[in-house]
Amino acid sequence: MSPSTPPTDPAPGAAARAYLPYGRHPGPLPQSPGPLPPATLVHADRPTVPLPWEPADGPPDWPAVLGTLMRELLGRTRANWMYPVDPATGTALAAPPGQGDCRPAPSGGARYPIEAYLALGAAPGRPAAVYHYDGVGHRLVAVRPGDHRRALAPGTGEAPDLVLVLTAVFWRSAVKYREFGYRLQQQETGVLLAQAQTVAESLGATVGVRLRQDDRPVDALLGLDPYRQSVTAVLTLRHPAAPAPGPGPGSGPDPGPGPAPGPDEPPSAPSAAAVPVTPPTSILGLLPYTAAVHGASLAERPDAVQPARPVPAPAPGAEPAVRLPDAAPLGPAGLRAGVTRRASASNGFLPVPMDRRAVAAVLGAAAAGYPGDLAGVATAPAAVALCCVVRDVTGLAPGCYAYRGGELVPLPVPPGAPERIAAGLAAPPTRLDYLEAPLTVLPVAALEAGIDAYGDRWYRLAHIEAGLALQRAALAAAALGLSARIRSDASCAATDEALGLPADGLTSLSALHIGTPRPGPTLGFPV
Repeated sequence: MSPSTPPTDPAPGAAARAYLPYGRHPGPLPQSPGPLPPATLVHADRPTVPLPWEPADGPPDWPAVLGTLMRELLGRTRANWMYPVDPATGTALAAPPGQGDCRPAPSGGARYPIEAYLALGAAPGRPAAVYHYDGVGHRLVAVRPGDHRRALAPGTGEAPDLVLVLTAVFWRSAVKYREFGYRLQQQETGVLLAQAQTVAESLGATVGVRLRQDDRPVDALLGLDPYRQSVTAVLTLRHPAAPAPGPGPGSGPDPGPGPAPGPDEPPSAPSAAAVPVTPPTSILGLLPYTAAVHGASLAERPDAVQPARPVPAPAPGAEPAVRLPDAAPLGPAGLRAGVTRRASASNGFLPVPMDRRAVAAVLGAAAAGYPGDLAGVATAPAAVALCCVVRDVTGLAPGCYAYRGGELVPLPVPPGAPERIAAGLAAPPTRLDYLEAPLTVLPVAALEAGIDAYGDRWYRLAHIEAGLALQRAALAAAALGLSARIRSDASCAATDEALGLPADGLTSLSALHIGTPRPGPTLGFPV
């Protein structure tokens, strides 16, 4: 299937439906992706504010809150050296190592397409402005003067202490994954939302996740062309150490965003936000289906999203639901303990069984609610439910299960699911993980029914929630001394058929393999 032009059907959901085959699997990837785009945005000749790298002793002050949050979200925190491995076995090959710098949260293909903007009020030594976070220098770069917190998060009453806007630079992933990159970017947005919530709450902050906002005025205020870089989510934060509201230097709003920039021109109004030295590549003409689905989802605001449809019911005579034991304790730091310990299992998993209490902790964390603006999400995700494949868990029969409130409900599928799924997967490392990991967690959603009911925006919402659930599961696993790896290409037709999902109108959105990592030829250092 070769994409040519974006769909022109104006019906709600048409663009998302047309995109579905391209977001399902990477398809044939270019042998040589060509020059990689810059790994970060650079704004020259702009005022900067350094952030503290290490938190202060005692309760954090406001600069320490900002510094810790951004370091653990998008900072460059590790340097890795890795020898190439045999993808079928995970063993090292005789070849020179590669080196890379890593951020705290995982990213598809280590492309790190998400950038962050912070809207802050005035504080001593820092004017009110919208700042871009420079993860290389661990600093804030002022890109637009004025206090724009209410404009970026309308309806929140008194302005939040911080409005954090996550944006996707589309070509940064697409240069490697083409149309499939859009799906990875929405999932990564959810990963970062889970990371931000975990870190912020551990610092004593109150957070709110906004997924229903109208993206067009946010993009315009930030000076973004939505077909080069665009908002994916907004997070609000309040903290008792933040400066008290009130007038201060640079606290007034600027004259306004002016008209949104066109696809091939930067904003030119005097009050417009600063433009990066190297603007991101436009995807118009390069990624027609991504451009269409994103453009169709910019203004949609699903005000009443219902919870995910039930996962398949067990067949008559099937084994009864299994009540999981109390979750293994994560320690006094909770999920926060997993932030610094989390690392992807790059070389597969050792044949070590997983404990049922650890399974309960991981699934409970993944299925928990979050402080968002979609209906009902305080107790559970709105779009996503959870299934899992148990391969080697002490006291649990191998098989496929749906997770419901502390219980595992056996799915009516024949045994041997890991082997059947692996046989249908194209990538050897993904096959290896299915055959070795004692537990695989799979977020599922009524994807097509949701698109029919709520339009194109549903695709984004479902994959953002999938990333959020998987990162919470990965943090819980890391807090327990286990390792995990997200394999987005594992959510495909082979997985859905093995789980019996198509009969119930459900689709797997991603996969998280969890277990004891196999030691490998990787050397990592914190920076």
